[in-house]
Amino acid sequence: MRDISLMYILNLALRRIWVLILAAIVFAAGAFCYCKFLATPEYTATASVLVTNGGIMVQNKENSKDTISTTDISASINLVDTVTDILETSDIYKQLAEKTDNKYTYKQLKSRTTISAKTDNSMFVDVSFSAADPTEAANMVNAFVELTPEYIVSFVPYSNVAVAATADSATLVFPSTAMIIVMAAVIGVAIAFVIVFIIDSFDQAILGEKDFTSHYDIPLIGSVPDFETMNIEASNYYQKGAGTNGY
Repeated sequence: MRDISLMYILNLALRRIWVLILAAIVFAAGAFCYCKFLATPEYTATASVLVTNGGIMVQNKENSKDTISTTDISASINLVDTVTDILETSDIYKQLAEKTDNKYTYKQLKSRTTISAKTDNSMFVDVSFSAADPTEAANMVNAFVELTPEYIVSFVPYSNVAVAATADSATLVFPSTAMIIVMAAVIGVAIAFVIVFIIDSFDQAILGEKDFTSHYDIPLIGSVPDFETMNIEASNYYQKGAGTNGY
């Protein structure tokens, strides 16, 4: 049984380096073709709404305060979680489906939308929508945030919600071509090495003294020369005219 060591693995990888490189190229090329021709792209557009409890931002400017208290800020931040939960209810997606001529069902819209606070202790709520077309993703998320002020107020009458930012464009989130190609190349090398390792493990042939000593922890007493090889080498040597003097 051959001893499996780090040196053995490194030597095996070096002896089969071209097989590993070829596997990496093949897998990387396959990943590139998948990303370029087969994968359905997915774009995400994000818009934001600002949420307050009414003490910070009111519709009637005559009732606006000159100063903002920390109590109002804390209350507004605490309201963000409630607003997030409200925006995940089904009715607003039904309204969005009607507004966009029922291109998607409300369940499809809900599955494509992500609602989250922009950061911890923030009064901003981010709304993201995913679609295969970047323009469609931006249009859909903008249509959604337009519905949010009136929809939120219907649940929390004394709150105020305003559209803080609309989406001008969308970002490609899938496929990440570079990452997929690198991962495919690594997987290709790993698979090729496993195959090479299995084949080499079942190959019990001894290719020489170095091969024996590198695989077996057994003292080498001596070796039987390959007379056939020696005769061929000697014949070639004399055919070239060397060693003919004195004969």
